[in-house]
Amino acid sequence: MTALKVTCALIILNKKVLVVQNNANSDHAFKWEFAGGKIRVNETEEDAIKREINEELEIEIDILQKINRVDFDYDFKQIVLIPFLCSIKKGELKLNEHKDFKWVNYTELYEIDFSGADKKLIKQKQNLAILKEYIGK
Repeated sequence: MTALKVTCALIILNKKVLVVQNNANSDHAFKWEFAGGKIRVNETEEDAIKREINEELEIEIDILQKINRVDFDYDFKQIVLIPFLCSIKKGELKLNEHKDFKWVNYTELYEIDFSGADKKLIKQKQNLAILKEYIGK
């Protein structure tokens, strides 16, 4: 089974990070995640995350930094999650594919019921250290 390459955005605003909740019909129903999606053929990781965020949330983002990828096996699919720290360039957040969203601070991250790959992402020491720089403790 070939791992699916997926991007995600840790969108930072006012020392908080955006998390979105999946709909009932998602592979990860009602679990929380960082918004993003699959990379298309001949698309760069950066182009993919900008497109996905625009499609899902109707906002434009600026990429601040790429952070460490996560390899995760969900049993029914394997993914390589490629995360970016981002800021909002323009637009008003609108949910097109998710049930809910919220802005959380550093300590609240541990209270979120994340899907597996996103949970692994925030448990990585290097990623956590970088995220902490942007949203504080």
